[in-house]
Amino acid sequence: MRIVPFMSIATLFQKQTFAGDKKHLVHFLVPYEKKLIAALLPVVPAQMSTVHLTLMTVLWSIVIIAAGYLAQHDMRWMALFSAGIFLQYVTDMLDGAVGRLRGTGLIKWGFYMDHFLDFIFLCSIITGYSFLLPASFLPLVLLCLACCAGFMVHAFLDFAITNNFKISVNEFGVSEARMALILFNIGLIFTGKDLLVSIFPFFVTLACIALCAVVYNSQKTYGHIDAMQQATTNEEVSYG
Repeated sequence: MRIVPFMSIATLFQKQTFAGDKKHLVHFLVPYEKKLIAALLPVVPAQMSTVHLTLMTVLWSIVIIAAGYLAQHDMRWMALFSAGIFLQYVTDMLDGAVGRLRGTGLIKWGFYMDHFLDFIFLCSIITGYSFLLPASFLPLVLLCLACCAGFMVHAFLDFAITNNFKISVNEFGVSEARMALILFNIGLIFTGKDLLVSIFPFFVTLACIALCAVVYNSQKTYGHIDAMQQATTNEEVSYG
């Protein structure tokens, strides 16, 4: 009986070409983000590493949940909600930049933790808003979480197939979504939670339709790729 030699984890990963740190950044705010990163990098303390910056998403998530809970009684707490979103935006931009500048980047750890915490951050935002909604909206809140998580699942599955990590659609990406939420929160401070109650069902409906459209178009593309590869394989077999 032939014994297959054990391949260590280190050897396995040495054989892989990982492109998770090369995001396909084609969205509206990219030029402004580069300027902001250049301005902030010199003031990041030497004691603060890329690991600390990545893990700070946990803190901002707690801030957002707390702000949403407090906003039930005073909508001015939505300013803290927005501050949490903006600060997570800043630390999320800086974690990779600090690692590259200092040569201390943890590419695979960073990819895993950064995007796992992105999911935690998404859950915190939806949880924060849920405090402002009637109890009868719970099914809609769960559907909203499922749809938003669906876009994340799509991005990772697409990356697994194409090895091209795309996080924007038609120049609208995560950064633009954060800015939109901040502006929306400012509106809530002046108009009250009724604005969220009236808009939320339409937002969830549009999110579901958009996710279905993305999945439908993507599966058609991947099916076409499979068909082309099968045709090429059959030609090679016939001529072989």
